[in-house]
Amino acid sequence: MSNKIPVRLLDAGLGTTLESPPHDARFPADTCLWSSHFLITSPDTLSRVHRAFVDAGADVLLTGTYQASLQGFTATKKHTSSDKGSITTQDNQGSTSQETSTYSPHEAATLMRSAVPLARQAFSSIGSSTKRDAGGNVALSLGAYGATMQPSTEYSGEYKPESMTTAEGLFSWHEERLRVFKDDFTTWDDIDYISFETLPVLQEVHAVKRVMAKHNRAEKAKPWWISCVFPNDDLTLPDGNSAEAAVKAMLETSDTATQRPWGLGVNCTDIKKLHQLILRYEAAAAQVLDPSDQWPWLVTYPDGAQGSVYNTETGGWEMDPEMKARGPQIPWHEELADIVTKTADRGRWKGILVGGCCKTTPDSIRALRAQLASAESDAFYLETG
Repeated sequence: MSNKIPVRLLDAGLGTTLESPPHDARFPADTCLWSSHFLITSPDTLSRVHRAFVDAGADVLLTGTYQASLQGFTATKKHTSSDKGSITTQDNQGSTSQETSTYSPHEAATLMRSAVPLARQAFSSIGSSTKRDAGGNVALSLGAYGATMQPSTEYSGEYKPESMTTAEGLFSWHEERLRVFKDDFTTWDDIDYISFETLPVLQEVHAVKRVMAKHNRAEKAKPWWISCVFPNDDLTLPDGNSAEAAVKAMLETSDTATQRPWGLGVNCTDIKKLHQLILRYEAAAAQVLDPSDQWPWLVTYPDGAQGSVYNTETGGWEMDPEMKARGPQIPWHEELADIVTKTADRGRWKGILVGGCCKTTPDSIRALRAQLASAESDAFYLETG
């Protein structure tokens, strides 16, 4: 093959890394913020985890905003272990008292935006005086609407209230959240990619495309990707639509959704399904794209659960008995590197951005980078800038 394609490394599962040693986080049951709660309680911990991924070889970091939303922060009680955890009021007799409150929309937006420089700073001490010269990039993580529900429903696609099952409702919600970042010039300038992740329903794919068609234009346009989740054994979305339908929705340029994403993705999906899903993505994209069209990047970050399944009701991971009975599996990094190599060999995509999702850690990324480095061929090369 005459033209090698670039392969870059994304980070891995932020929330599940925080739940693992040495952090051993337990996310509050009364908030749907999950890892975004650390923007309130311990941004230093988030910073250390970001840095650990950089040290492991990640080229792109996702911000700690996957489950962040204005609604989630404004429904969350203020962190009471600091001065900002309570508000001081005065009663009619002039005495003062402490009253717990939730975050205002302005405070919520400030906290959400704080995730961007937090990720950027992880690259700042690797020998570069300017934020991008070291080759690291920051991707704004925007999870599905269902990721902000309690319990989360991005794996089922069961959205409530009913207005959030419509394209208009999802468009309005995603637009409001994106504008938290876009309306602040400094924050928007510091973002390199936009990631719409773990989308379970086709309506949501259409909705985010409309949002980006409206807000991602002119000189401040950002490369962005859409990544869907496929928990079903038949490789369909949670709403029953096929992978082919998802790709068509991502790439179609009719009506108001005229902007194609920079990347098409699969995330938070069992790695055993990944090879077949990519083949389906390729077949569907080939039907939509003209021969003269440039292919997008493939963005893939499967989970590393190794047979365990997340229970949204209990908030814990449970081993699938059938998977347990199969015994030891191929190490995650070896299986993923093999998939990347085979995908690059087919020569379809402009590039591949690869990382991990749930139950993957900095050690997973370190092992994946080493595996890919040893597998470099005429089809791809590892890019770090």
